[in-house]
Amino acid sequence: MKIIASIRLHFLFSLLLLAGTPLVFADTVPAGNMLYADHPLVGKIWDMRSRSFIDEATLLARIEKANVLLLGETHDNPQHHELQLKLLKARIDSGARPALVMEQLDADSQPALDAALAGSDHDKTLKTVTGLIKFTDWQFYRPFLVTALDNKLPVIAANISSQQLQPVIWNGFSAYDADALKRMAVEEVWSESRENYMLRHMGGAHCGQVRDTLREGLARGQRLRDALMADSAISGIGRGIVAIVGSSHARRDVGMPLYLAARAPLAHIFSIGFVEVIPGRNAPETYETESASGDVPFDVIWFSPRMERADPCADLNKK
Repeated sequence: MKIIASIRLHFLFSLLLLAGTPLVFADTVPAGNMLYADHPLVGKIWDMRSRSFIDEATLLARIEKANVLLLGETHDNPQHHELQLKLLKARIDSGARPALVMEQLDADSQPALDAALAGSDHDKTLKTVTGLIKFTDWQFYRPFLVTALDNKLPVIAANISSQQLQPVIWNGFSAYDADALKRMAVEEVWSESRENYMLRHMGGAHCGQVRDTLREGLARGQRLRDALMADSAISGIGRGIVAIVGSSHARRDVGMPLYLAARAPLAHIFSIGFVEVIPGRNAPETYETESASGDVPFDVIWFSPRMERADPCADLNKK
């Protein structure tokens, strides 16, 4: 089965970041219109375990039972952010006060983030916090921070800078703290099938322009990034977390859930992948991705229109 296009796009942006490509690359992929809004799958929710559609009320009942809710987006799709915000507010309306975990904030900004959130001037706090967002399309994430501020939710900066990852990409895990790797279960959760899966899909995600040695390094970087993001989130599990992350990070078979489950085996993890529709593909089964472990990649996928965008590989000097 083919990897779904929204995950491929997220992998591309993630891997460019890991390789040290500046974020301004996103500015070369101009935002466009939403396409295929009349596609028969748009708005539908597919349960990957029962292989059946469920309605929104059923989904909301399920996420109420989860203390770890991972919402996997394609970063430039505004409908994905609308649905994520809807689910975050549903958790709040149910009485929960989860920690908001954000890939869009680097973990080393946590002290500045905490200091800003402790301030009494709402507008000043919001300006400071949004200024810490590492993504160029920071406006997409402002509503999440407004919701967190209005409801006094803790915000966890989960990401790691590409500069911190580069030694691992180029030199291996020996370039990182061995005790931290052990604590985060980086090797414990991994397997040959997961490694093979990651290596197979690195080339396509990077427009076919990646050497084998770099492919292995990028796989290490992706693993470490997921482990570190899970490590950042661990402190919030007691009160519950809602994680706003790219779709590849939300995958149960290779992403954050692996490390969260190893560290907090009693946690109830629920993963949602927001998926852009493809014209001519009207059966939900055709969007099911190859699994790296036999487990489903997501608990459910929620279909959305596709964002019109330029080909992200067009300007990468293909040979």
